[in-house]
This record gives sequence, C-alpha cells and structure tokens, in this order.
Amino acid sequence: MNLNHKLMIAIVKRGYSRPVIAEAKKAGADGATIVYGEGIGRNEKPTFLGLPVTHEKDVIFIAVDGEIEAPVAEAVSREGKLGKSGYGLGFTVHLSKLLGVPHLTKRPDDRRKKKGEKIMDSALHEFQLIVTIVNTGDSQKVIKAAADAGAEGGTILNGRGTGVNERQTFMNFTIDPEKDVILTLVPASYTDKVVTSIEQAVDLNAPGRGIAFLIDVENVFGVNHSSLDFK
Repeated sequence: MNLNHKLMIAIVKRGYSRPVIAEAKKAGADGATIVYGEGIGRNEKPTFLGLPVTHEKDVIFIAVDGEIEAPVAEAVSREGKLGKSGYGLGFTVHLSKLLGVPHLTKRPDDRRKKKGEKIMDSALHEFQLIVTIVNTGDSQKVIKAAADAGAEGGTILNGRGTGVNERQTFMNFTIDPEKDVILTLVPASYTDKVVTSIEQAVDLNAPGRGIAFLIDVENVFGVNHSSLDFK
C-alpha cells in the first residue's frame, strides 16, 4: 500500500527552531529533529572587514502526513519568517517508506488533486535538492560553484564518514574523516548547470573527493520568487 508520507525540511535562523516546531505541532505535526548548520544566501555577506562570517542555521526535519502538509508549511513559514531575506526557506519531499510512526503508516496515499483544491503558488515551480558530500574544507568551493551557476545559496551540515578510498586506521586507531554535507535547492531547469559547476570545482570524479545526488522536491515555501528569474 502506498503511503502519503512527507519529509518537511525547514532551514531557519539559529534560535527560531523551538517556536517554529511549537507552531508546527499546533498545526498537527508530532515532533521534529533539529540539526545545526551554516547557511550562505545570495543576499548574505560571507565576510565582514575581511573576516569570514558564519551564518548559523537550524535545519528542522519534520515527518508529516500529506493531509496536513499545507497547514504545517504555513505555520513553519509564518513563525520562521521564511521568505524574508536571510531567514531561510522550506520544502517537502515524498517518503517511500516511514518507520517508527505507526499512526501515520496506517493512512492511505491520496496524492490526486481534488477538484477545486488550491495549490500554493510555490508549488508551481519545480525544484530539486542537490546534496553534496565533500571533505571538510571544500564546502565553500561547493557554495561558490553553485552560486556561480545561478543557485541562491546553500546550507552546510557537518558530519563524519569513511569512503572506500580513504584510510580507516592509523597506528591502530580508527579515523573518521570529517565531512561537510551541502544542501542546495535549485529550480530543476538549472540543476545540470549547477551540478556541473560543483563537479568541476571539487573534482568529484577523483577518488575520495566526494559525491553528489539529487532529490526531487514536491513543494517549496518561504522562497522569494522574484529572485528565481535567473538570467
């Protein structure tokens, strides 16, 4: 049985996550997970007086039933001031399977558009999420390459990982190389250009340099649409 599960991802300014989650719960969400990251937008300055500036972000993951996607998105967007320059954005992706949430897994999938149903304006744009995983230190290259190709910005998450081409031990001690995970949301028409720019900037074809993959995005909210008219 197909299920109408959605993963909502909201990228908000540091400190906004708790009130955003509170409003999401009022709209029907059960809870959320917060991951700390850094974000650079087109309208945010990466340096001040020659020194690098960190724009701290909270990345919120919320699993919701498709029936409450719209009200939760509206609550998150309103409380997080999404759409206002520098405050963040949000989007949802369809989940083919969801574990650990029994009351959601019992609901049927009904993604057919109902007659007269109003669709959010942002849904008229087709977006893709580019997920790039690179060695720590290469994230700024990814952000710059994506921006040069027309992307609005990106969000950096810090993680750890071990690839098949990386040494896993040194003097009998296990080493987990540090990684940066970069989330870049772009219109589907610009995906190839942005991916090619990222690939060339960090040489993803070389062993141990990193990987990138795409995720189709169903709905986007909190985006200033005037900035999407790339030239």
